[in-house]
Amino acid sequence: MSLTPSELLKDPLFQLNSLLWLTQPVPTDIEIKPLLHERGWTVYAIAQLLGPPLDVLLFAQRANISVQERVRPDVVLQQTPQRRFAFVECKTSSFGSSSTTADQARALLIVGGPRAAEVLGLSVSQVSESFVSYVLPDDQRKLLDPTLEALRKELGDKKIPVGNAILLGLQIAHNAVCIVVDPVGSASFDLPTGSTPFLTLEPDTDPRPVYFIPYDPDVDQTPQEKSFCKRILFERMLGAVVSAAGRVIPPFPTSLKTKSILNDSTFGMYDHWENQESAKNMRGVCKHFMGKVMQAVNSATPNSMSYQPGHGWLIQLQDRNHQERVLDTLTRFSCDTLDLQAEPPPSLFDEQEGV
Repeated sequence: MSLTPSELLKDPLFQLNSLLWLTQPVPTDIEIKPLLHERGWTVYAIAQLLGPPLDVLLFAQRANISVQERVRPDVVLQQTPQRRFAFVECKTSSFGSSSTTADQARALLIVGGPRAAEVLGLSVSQVSESFVSYVLPDDQRKLLDPTLEALRKELGDKKIPVGNAILLGLQIAHNAVCIVVDPVGSASFDLPTGSTPFLTLEPDTDPRPVYFIPYDPDVDQTPQEKSFCKRILFERMLGAVVSAAGRVIPPFPTSLKTKSILNDSTFGMYDHWENQESAKNMRGVCKHFMGKVMQAVNSATPNSMSYQPGHGWLIQLQDRNHQERVLDTLTRFSCDTLDLQAEPPPSLFDEQEGV
């Protein structure tokens, strides 16, 4: 199920992965230019729960200004050694200053303001500059700019300190996805002013299989899109199992932990996940999938895989022939046979397992 160019730019998962592409040292054989990574930007956290300082919240309440008490910016970026922090939110479209989304925006503007170090739990010396940034389709960028300026003025008039709001537009031009930055954004991110391509789009090729995060339970998607993205995640997890089984030297066993499978499947991004409910959901998805894989393997070659709480999935192969039979079963396993819309069953042992 391919997305049209306009649908692609509005897809929150594409926007999130665009940020990750821009900040990662991607392989040179991939048609991606990591513009932010080249300028020292890295991922500090994904979906970190943050909130304005309590005294600021109380002051805003007395001033009758509606501010969300807690926010989870999609990504927090840091640039070292400049000690800059960017609190980045992805949006499908612009919004008005009287909308409920404006409450979130006010909180983000405060969080990304002069007291960002306090918000992040860092010392003042560790943060020299901070700001808020929105990533959205470029045709929505100019529509959102006056809204953010109005919100900054509203808070500033009440002497509530806020950060700058930097808009990063996404557009497709000349068979490439481009990032569009104005002069203010150029100075904050050290990016060229105007439109700069960073992802080449191959004809009839869907970029989603090369996402860093192919599936995110927090992202609002249609059931069809969510199923497609979950299948990509399943295929990557299956690849991690095949790789582990292939490295086993019989008869020595090997084990796979949930965390390592999810990190392998997201190129290490699972380690940056700060939303514990989402991380728990991801672990549930992984455990449900691995249970299906284990069932298929043990049906063909009994006692080859087992699950041990606290240790993960154990792969025990007797000899090379046994290993080849297990690998044959794994490579034949089809993710399309699974119910991609089903939610993982609740687990009573998630916290105790710690894997």
